[in-house]
Amino acid sequence: MTNRIIIFYGSKQDFEKLILRETVEEQVTIPFMELIQHYNARLRPNESGVRESALSCNIEVDNCVVRADDYGSVLEHVLSNFVNIVTLNHDIGTLFVHNPPRKVRDSLRSVYGEKIEYFGTDYPNLSREKLKEVYANIDADILGQHNCKKQIISGMYRLITKKSSKPVVLMLYGPSGVGKTESAKSISKTMGGELLRIQFSMMQTAEAYNYVFGAEHSKGSFARDMMSRESNVILIDEFDKVNPSFYNAFYELFDEGRYVDTNYDVDLGQAIFLLTCNFASEEEIKSVLGPAMFSRIGCCIAYEELSTEQKQNIVRKWYDSVLLSLEADEKEEIDKTDILDWFIKNAERYDNIRTLKTKLENAVFEKLSEIFVLTRTDS
Repeated sequence: MTNRIIIFYGSKQDFEKLILRETVEEQVTIPFMELIQHYNARLRPNESGVRESALSCNIEVDNCVVRADDYGSVLEHVLSNFVNIVTLNHDIGTLFVHNPPRKVRDSLRSVYGEKIEYFGTDYPNLSREKLKEVYANIDADILGQHNCKKQIISGMYRLITKKSSKPVVLMLYGPSGVGKTESAKSISKTMGGELLRIQFSMMQTAEAYNYVFGAEHSKGSFARDMMSRESNVILIDEFDKVNPSFYNAFYELFDEGRYVDTNYDVDLGQAIFLLTCNFASEEEIKSVLGPAMFSRIGCCIAYEELSTEQKQNIVRKWYDSVLLSLEADEKEEIDKTDILDWFIKNAERYDNIRTLKTKLENAVFEKLSEIFVLTRTDS
C-alpha cells in the first residue's frame, strides 16, 4: 500500500531539493534498490540472506525514493509491474519517483490515476529583462561576433510572446574555435543551469541510433538526457555529423517541442536548441541537411574568423584568468617571463581559439613546473 505518489520530471538537482522539502530527518526513508532487494528475497528466500522474519509481513516506511538511474539496474518486468512490486513487501507513506520511463508511469496511473501529484523543474520564462541579461553576458563572454549576438537575441525573442509551443532552433555555423560553443554556455548560464551538450560526432552509427531512438531501458538516451536537463538550453554540437537517417527524430521535436522514443515522452515546448556545424554558408547547410530539416531551423547564424586584435584581447583575458588561479609566488614568476608578450605578438598564427588558449595555458604551467618542481638543488 502507498498513501501518496509524487512524480517529478526534471533535473536531478531539483528532485533532491523536493525530497528535502517533503521529508523530515526523523522519518524512515529507503532507496528503491533496498526495496528491490526485499522483493528479490521474497522470490528467492534461500538465496537472499534476508531473515524469514523480515519476509513474513510488510515493512512500513515513511518514504521510498526512486531515482532516475535506478531503472537501469532492474529487469524489464519490474518496470511493467512497478506498482505490484513496490507494494509487495512495503507499506509506503510517500513514494517519490524521478523521471519514470513510460512503463513505470503507466503502471502508476493504472492504479492511482488522478491521485498522483506531479512536480517538475521550473525553467525560467524568457522576458525582455532576462533577454537583456542574456545579451549583456554573451557580449562580455564572447569577443567579437557582434552580428551573431544580435541574431541570437532576435531568434530567442519569439519565446517572450508565448504564442507557440515550438522551441527556438538556431544553427550556429562557421570555423572551429570562434565562439559557437562558448555562446551556448553563456546563454545556458544566464538561463539558470548547466548546459546540456550532445556530441553526435563521438558516437558510432549503432550507438547513435540507440541513443536517439531509445533502446533498452538500461541504456542512456537523448530523451532521458533532455528530461533531466538543468537548463532549457540544449546544445547539439557538430550537427553536420548527425547521420541523415536520424533527421526524422528531430522533425516533431523542432516543430512541436515534443520528443518521443521507446521509453520516454518529453515536453520541450519552450526550449532553446543551439546546433553547431562547420559549414561555410547557409546554402551549404540547406544542401546537406535537405529542405525538410532546413525549414525547421529558425535562423542560421554565421560566426566569422576573429581579427588579430580580437585574438590579442582573448590572450590578455585568458592570461589574466590563468594567473588568478595561481599562488602569489607562482604569479610573480610568470610575470617575469615573456609569455604574454609572445602570445600577443603571435596571436594571428592561431585560427582556433581553443588551441590558442591551450597553448598559452601549457606555456604557463611548463614554466611553473621548471621553477618549482623540476629544478634540482645541489647537495
